[in-house]
Amino acid sequence: MLVLDLNDVEIILSRDGEAVYREPGFAFVDKDGAVFGHEALSRSRLHPRQSHNEFWQRLNGDPVSPPGKGVATQADLVYLQLLAMRDALGLGPPDADRPTLVVAAPGTVTSEQFAVLLGIADEAGFEVRTIVDAAVAATCLLPLSGSCRLLDLTLHRGLVTHLDVDPEHGTVRRTSVDEIPAIGLASLIEGWVDVVADRFVDGTRFDPLRIAETEQRVFNQVAAGVESGDAELSIEVVHDEVARRVTVARHALGEKSRQRYELLARSIGDPATLVITHRMRRLPGLAGLLQDAGHELLPLAPDAVLTGIAESTEHVQSDGTPEDDRAGARLVTSLPSRGSESRGRISREPPTHLLCGPVAMPLADTTYGRDHPVCKGSPGFRVLRADRGFSVAPTDGADVVLNGSHIDFEHPAEAGDRIVAGGQEFQLISVVHGTHAGRSGQQADG
Repeated sequence: MLVLDLNDVEIILSRDGEAVYREPGFAFVDKDGAVFGHEALSRSRLHPRQSHNEFWQRLNGDPVSPPGKGVATQADLVYLQLLAMRDALGLGPPDADRPTLVVAAPGTVTSEQFAVLLGIADEAGFEVRTIVDAAVAATCLLPLSGSCRLLDLTLHRGLVTHLDVDPEHGTVRRTSVDEIPAIGLASLIEGWVDVVADRFVDGTRFDPLRIAETEQRVFNQVAAGVESGDAELSIEVVHDEVARRVTVARHALGEKSRQRYELLARSIGDPATLVITHRMRRLPGLAGLLQDAGHELLPLAPDAVLTGIAESTEHVQSDGTPEDDRAGARLVTSLPSRGSESRGRISREPPTHLLCGPVAMPLADTTYGRDHPVCKGSPGFRVLRADRGFSVAPTDGADVVLNGSHIDFEHPAEAGDRIVAGGQEFQLISVVHGTHAGRSGQQADG
């Protein structure tokens, strides 16, 4: 099954669960034609007039200015990036092979835009039979009940999707979507680049934004550092054979965006259960701000949309009566809720101890990494016990990696999870009758 996850921060085309194309919705257009994705992104500050990143949001026939070879409208850019996806699949010309494509789309896409998308996809040689609400697909495997909201963002807006999880009927249904333009990734990065530029001016008397080449280098490094989740970004530019470097704490980027985050928080309102995508988790300081406001955060895996669709194949590919129709394609805004099934398959034992080296320390209601008897220094994290389970949280903005991902907020945790902080590795384990089990399922003496 081919699935297209249509979020322009990172457009993902997968085949049978494996991503074959993962690129941002950026285009660079000149007299030779157009290039897309990261290559286009790497030219966006060098040639801003020829760079475009709104065509997936618009999905219309507005003109592209200045035009380029084979590019006159926004729809042309969508078409050409779809052709790039065909190349990634190893397909021939559009009229030679027409695979069926399931599209996962944000709930903000309008009926008119769906019609445009279907027409362009048809020209590009894809047959779209089903369009699935991405938020519904992402949450259908979570053990939820009642109402909740899913937070995500695209290049130009934040999205708050309201969902209703009905355990009696076993469904997850989208009820509405709110747009927050201030939380688009493109505008957030602009602010972070300004923070870094100010740091260069203050520390080196050099303004990297005055020169296109150095501005591009700053932009590339800021975007990469935020995506990786680094607690501190080290940014270097070279001009006239002189290398200049500054460091910027992730916390400083979060402070720069705080007013934008507060607009999102006001839109959400009273404390609620918030499901957050990996794209939202990357935003410096946002998760902590929402937790401080009393919200409960449930993080999603990066492949949650694809997994949700794969687990709902029968419903997604059903030939039954469509819930709605967009020029012949089924629009799916509700899916079976399989949270209890999924939880039963993947659940692990709750942790009882924190392991470092050969020593396992029993967990209290709050356990600080620095209190472990064999740890060195002061690793900045704590393990918290609550009614709904355990969690790991950084302390004082420390760089903490949980299962390979940097975290800057309180994150749910289970036995087998690995924590890296302060240059040391820890593991949450469950000790039963003198043995402990980790993620691998192996047992050893406790």
